[in-house]
Amino acid sequence: MQNEELIKVSTLIRKHLAGTITQEEQQELDQWVKASPKHQSLLKKYEQDNFLSTIDKRKDLEESKAAYELFRSKIKPRNRFIQRLREPFTAAASVAVLTLLASGMLFFWMSQSLNSSSHAVAHVQTPVTTDTAAVILITSTGETIAMNQPNGLMKVTEKSIQVGEKSIIDESHTPAEKIVYNTLKIVRGKKFKMQLSDGTLVWINADSEITFPNRFDKNHRKVSIKGEAFFDVTEDKNRPFVVETPKGQISVLGTAFNVHCYQDDVPATTLVRGKIKYSLGNQSVILKPGQQCAVLGNDLTVKEVDTYDYTSWIDELIIFKNRRLEDIMNTLSRLYDTSVSFDSEITKEVRFTGAFKQYEHLEDILTMLEESGVLSIQRKNNQIIIGKHRK
Repeated sequence: MQNEELIKVSTLIRKHLAGTITQEEQQELDQWVKASPKHQSLLKKYEQDNFLSTIDKRKDLEESKAAYELFRSKIKPRNRFIQRLREPFTAAASVAVLTLLASGMLFFWMSQSLNSSSHAVAHVQTPVTTDTAAVILITSTGETIAMNQPNGLMKVTEKSIQVGEKSIIDESHTPAEKIVYNTLKIVRGKKFKMQLSDGTLVWINADSEITFPNRFDKNHRKVSIKGEAFFDVTEDKNRPFVVETPKGQISVLGTAFNVHCYQDDVPATTLVRGKIKYSLGNQSVILKPGQQCAVLGNDLTVKEVDTYDYTSWIDELIIFKNRRLEDIMNTLSRLYDTSVSFDSEITKEVRFTGAFKQYEHLEDILTMLEESGVLSIQRKNNQIIIGKHRK
């Protein structure tokens, strides 16, 4: 199966199991199932309630490598895919893990529905400082408030900021006409959800921050973001919602979109619903649902994407399709608060496709990557060192 087809089929199966597949997509999946008894057997395997217990990663890896050898034997040398992957281990990693996705790694996509129970954590009452806090709120007066990861939604109103029933900031003394800005910082390894004063919901990812007002004025609604956040904006035709980023500005009325603007990644905004305008200097583009705008240098580029690949993090899933290893490890380093180094530039370019449930043990994820047979991964305290596998 070609890479593109495998990615497409895996996505259709995931949507089918999650109950989010469209009628047109279901017809496409049905055609794939009817094409081969092996396809029928594969889908039935995924639909079983005990699928997770049937996974044999070692067997899957052996099948993956065999599939790659067959794939390579059928590809002519002039094929641009093979030419671009000059190092054999790069091609092997891509195809082996892609095949593994179809037979084994897909269980990560299903783990949320099949394993709905979460790990219980014992809460110990200990002092919270800025060194141990999951969330840090910096008020308009410069006061720093450190919080553990709150379970409840943080709500912002003109008079206060609350988490559940607990008031974090009391701004009832602030004059009614005055707008003040606070900044919320999320540390590495954590994420957070809040509701702005207009009802807009915001999910903020690890190692990110948002600056927001106690209330919006009558002409517009404006916030600024660093890192990554997903916005579900309350519609207000009279007051556009504006998101300022280090690389451009996003203007909307009522919509849902993801903003990715970490310093070490390509800035990208992905539109799920509605319509947005992305501006950078004198350039601007209008995005439709299913489109993504990326900032490459000083230019804006737009492409069609599967939006769930870029918003799955709010459902505690990590999905990557044909992604560079360096990009994947940047994501993991933020989620697990660890540092990563590579032994060469070419190792950074190895591409993988797969999916993991967020906050699985990092060791399990690294083992899966290492079992591709193309990487050597060393762990030293809080540092991960990645190199090419040497026999």
